[in-house]
Amino acid sequence: MSIITLSQSKIEQPSTLPRFDAAYRPIYAGGDDNTTVVVARNDAVFNGSIIKADAPLYSNMTTNVTIWYKFNGGDNESAPLLFGDEGTTIPDGLSWNDPTLMTYDNESTVEIGFDVYAYYNYTFNLNSSFISFYARYGEYEDDFKIPNIITTGVWLESYFVQEEYTQYEDIELDIILHDYNITEYGLMYREVEPTHSLPFENVTYSLSDEGVQTNVTAAIAHSFEVGTELEIRSFIVHYDNITSENRILRENKVRLITLVDGNPDLTIDTELFTNSREISINWYAEAINSNITAVEVDWDDGTGVESISNVSIFIIAHEYASSGEYNIFVTAYAGLGVTTENITILIETIAPTGTVFIIDEAGNSIAPNATDTVDIIVEKKELRFNVSGVDEIGGSGVEKLVIETDEGNIIESPVDKVITIPFLEYGFHVITFKVVDFAGNEYSFVVYVKLIEKELPTYAGVPFPFGLVTVVGLIAVTLIYLNKRR
Repeated sequence: MSIITLSQSKIEQPSTLPRFDAAYRPIYAGGDDNTTVVVARNDAVFNGSIIKADAPLYSNMTTNVTIWYKFNGGDNESAPLLFGDEGTTIPDGLSWNDPTLMTYDNESTVEIGFDVYAYYNYTFNLNSSFISFYARYGEYEDDFKIPNIITTGVWLESYFVQEEYTQYEDIELDIILHDYNITEYGLMYREVEPTHSLPFENVTYSLSDEGVQTNVTAAIAHSFEVGTELEIRSFIVHYDNITSENRILRENKVRLITLVDGNPDLTIDTELFTNSREISINWYAEAINSNITAVEVDWDDGTGVESISNVSIFIIAHEYASSGEYNIFVTAYAGLGVTTENITILIETIAPTGTVFIIDEAGNSIAPNATDTVDIIVEKKELRFNVSGVDEIGGSGVEKLVIETDEGNIIESPVDKVITIPFLEYGFHVITFKVVDFAGNEYSFVVYVKLIEKELPTYAGVPFPFGLVTVVGLIAVTLIYLNKRR
């Protein structure tokens, strides 16, 4: 007696990944009449669970199969109903249309792990090479409602050829077919919705290979949009020697796939503001399951669309005839996929303007000129400047205001501001005032100042004869005080 243990895989929530197995139903198959296949299932409260099945393997005769089914709070009146398919006969077989009540057996038990269960059981004649079945409650053990399978040997299983598929690609699956008498094979698919009840569409291929195991490939040609989630199962058309008819065996597994975007992922980068008419654009593009085949650039200056011949070089340069604002479009192609990105640049060659005022200690503003030296009397070796800058309308804007002294002191400000600058020495100084815009244009103005130290009043003493009178008075007071003490 041989024991085979299988497990069920169940997806609770849809994954963002494009490929995974949604649900799996074990295949019950025995090596001889005494072989038992034990299947551990995910029990749920008030839901049934198949726990064991006895089935023959490669039998061409009518054979009994026993299903043991655990159900919470079971009794003969509430026993689940087990449904069969058209491969069995009535009254000894199962039927989807004429369900049969299973018998609750509280005398028999089966031990799984540390638990001992009583179970329902039902025995029927296996009059076909395979049977698809589920129970009344077991139908709802997962969202996909995939029947269980009892087989005497015929089975199939599919695998995606690649891990991701786009809206431009056929969805290909490799299928392993096992057993003789397979006349057709294919894929069945439908879009996923909450009830999983949409009808399947089939893609069918003919098969002439009579090998006991055959590997084939099937593909779904489609026009689904990006993000579409599909439920896919493979199937075969099998000539059943027992029933003497062609029957369809569906894979006892569902695969889900979400179509990803096959358009290139394109990024572009360049300086948004410049005072140079020669522009360089850095670009990078990649696509899923495809290579970048071409890149085109529309420079928006009437020169037409430029094609990049070598897409492995991710930089392209262009020289404009004049300044101005240009909206550049870059387009990348990958097979049927195409993506366009745009970026707006400003070529500006006109320098901004600005003003600078010196503020004296009284708070007065002094406007310097380009030739004269401004004499400033200061108590401390420092000056205050009120600076401002203006860029032309539609320009790139003022980036910074700069004051630089001949002593090497440099102070920058992004906005109009009163700036205090310390100096090391009094005397003559050259001060440079700059306004710089975001395109790199610069306005410069030189100020000449002379720092004059402010003279402060000094203490000169008490003049004669007031000093002498004061001394005589102090002596007289002292003598009077001494006489009184005597």
